[in-house]
Amino acid sequence: MAPPARLTAIGRLGFRSRAYALHLYQKIAALTLGAVFVSPTGRYVRRWMARYKRRRPNPNVRAALVAHLYYLDLLPEILECRATLPAGSILHLTVPFDKVEQARRLVRDVSDVLVHPFENRGRDVAPFIGLLNAGTFDAYDAVLKLHTKRSPHLLDGEIRRKLLFSVLAGERGATSRILSLFETPSIGIVGWQACYREAAPYWMGNEARVRTLAALMEVPDGAVRLGFFEGSMFWFRPAALSRLRRLQLSQENFEPEMRQLDQTLHHALERCFTISAWADDYIVCGLDGRLLK
Repeated sequence: MAPPARLTAIGRLGFRSRAYALHLYQKIAALTLGAVFVSPTGRYVRRWMARYKRRRPNPNVRAALVAHLYYLDLLPEILECRATLPAGSILHLTVPFDKVEQARRLVRDVSDVLVHPFENRGRDVAPFIGLLNAGTFDAYDAVLKLHTKRSPHLLDGEIRRKLLFSVLAGERGATSRILSLFETPSIGIVGWQACYREAAPYWMGNEARVRTLAALMEVPDGAVRLGFFEGSMFWFRPAALSRLRRLQLSQENFEPEMRQLDQTLHHALERCFTISAWADDYIVCGLDGRLLK
């Protein structure tokens, strides 16, 4: 009998490798410390501490948020993240066709929200590429990319989503500090370093396809390397992803949804966001501004 797909994917890390040891450590940390961090008590403590931090002036940055809303019941979490952005920041919601009307009812009384209908394929990546190709983000300096990740195949799926939401846009002061990074024109992508993967086993089954995509994007050889934010949630400068538009991808290029865990176009593109930035000499860094290679 064939092993479960997820076990096969994890097995590619090598059960005795350093990458697997780090993978296991992060799982345990998410289920213990992470669970406390995102608990109601943890959120209360963080907000209490935030009140005593010195407020910095709002960065001179045009910001927005884009989120793929597959699980409609998680909309309140997305709106909480949007509330940490500067007033008037637009929320772009990509929604599967069969959930559009319900989504529009949910945001009917919420200001500055645009709903974009898409076919349910390519997870969050295909709709995102659709908006990127359409020039939807061109007017912004910094955009936060989120999605309603549940990952039922992962033991820590719920906690990982909440952790990512918390560190990327959990409170206004933290969001302001991230946006201030984008006042430096060379900053291309900013993400949570704990989700940054650069060990070779994290190519999984996608390296050949990534290199094919990189060639189509006319990426210099030196920029084609592994280093990506697992889960595809991060802040980005739209200009840093311009190489992806050269691919001229449409929704039909993405595989139909079959609960795939690896080796799809959207898994390959997850590893191409940073490559696009590096190709045009943009910097990829952690939330503290430290360079990620």
